[in-house]
Amino acid sequence: MRDHTNQDTLHARTQQLMQGPLKHIKAAALAAALLPLASIAAAPASAQTSCGLSGGAVCGFVFDDTNGNGIQDAGEFGLPGVKVVIVQGSATVEIETNDAGLFSLAVPTPQPSPEPPVLTMIKVLIPTGMQPSPRDVGSDAFDSDGTNDNAGFSTVTVDARDAVTTDFGFHTSPVQGPGTGTPGYWKNHPEAWPPTITIGNISYTRETAIEWLGKVSKDKTTTLFSSLVSAVLNRLVGNDTNCVNDTIDRANGWMIIHPVGSGVAASSPAWATGEPLHIILDNYNNGRLCAPHRN
Repeated sequence: MRDHTNQDTLHARTQQLMQGPLKHIKAAALAAALLPLASIAAAPASAQTSCGLSGGAVCGFVFDDTNGNGIQDAGEFGLPGVKVVIVQGSATVEIETNDAGLFSLAVPTPQPSPEPPVLTMIKVLIPTGMQPSPRDVGSDAFDSDGTNDNAGFSTVTVDARDAVTTDFGFHTSPVQGPGTGTPGYWKNHPEAWPPTITIGNISYTRETAIEWLGKVSKDKTTTLFSSLVSAVLNRLVGNDTNCVNDTIDRANGWMIIHPVGSGVAASSPAWATGEPLHIILDNYNNGRLCAPHRN
């Protein structure tokens, strides 16, 4: 897969399609088109060409790239039960890989094939403790196609008019530091904290910060506080934070304006800017970005 289209292009073109030939496609129609996987052999997608499907389908193979080289090597097996999100226009369907690491979905495409392309985004949730493998490092038949979107998914965009096979490799990074912990971990391990921690230019004692971790509620300042505290603690104990340092800085800036407990609703403009920061930090804390999750 080398024909990757950026998300801006995807949005513009799919909006044209949803107002034209795809206007009446709904998410339910996509879900109803889900194809059974029982007839697909437990072999790498590279050996199946198009997973046995004709045009208007997407399918693929999610595999454990044990050596992290971005290529399906002999002895590297599929990852079962991994969430795959298929997005075409305004329609979204979530499926999972089967026991062999395979997924497939028939997606509506008008006949004859229209112009512009029927762009479909495939998003694979990065398994906890793993990282996306390098993309496009060799033959399209064997290499990994996904790109880390820094929001917890490996993604690629395809033209659904063709039968498209995509491959997503993931590998376990060598442990750098002790591994990341989630808010649940840090709430239950006070002995691993420093005496105080500074969030949004406010210094909190360990006991006060842990108390706030137990108060996550509809007030979204508590949500970002919990993910930001965890990321800061993960950095303090020696984990790699190169991929989230900027996010940590911006989250601290957000917390200066909206201190924990100040009452920010999920529907507010403030949370529209805070939620993307939380999503990135949450994925980091779960070991899906530049540092593995602790064992």
